[in-house]
Amino acid sequence: MVGVDEPVRVVEVVAYDPTWPEQFETERQLLADALPQAVSIEHIGSTSVPGLAAKPIIDIIAVVPDVKEVAADVSALERHGYVFRP
Repeated sequence: MVGVDEPVRVVEVVAYDPTWPEQFETERQLLADALPQAVSIEHIGSTSVPGLAAKPIIDIIAVVPDVKEVAADVSALERHGYVFRP
């Protein structure tokens, strides 16, 4: 329950955008460059489902053998505009 003094968060849901797969592919390529050790990089969440209305945010999961190794040096991710938020 939201208190009287707390801001109300609005969740925007929009009609399916046929460019979402292309947007994912662009990000997948950047992540593949930054994470050569990645086992897979997948488009997940509601924007990955063709025809489904969704929050207009491309959700991505990158599977790596050792996340501690990636977290130890995030400079390659930062060069592509990603921000490390542990």
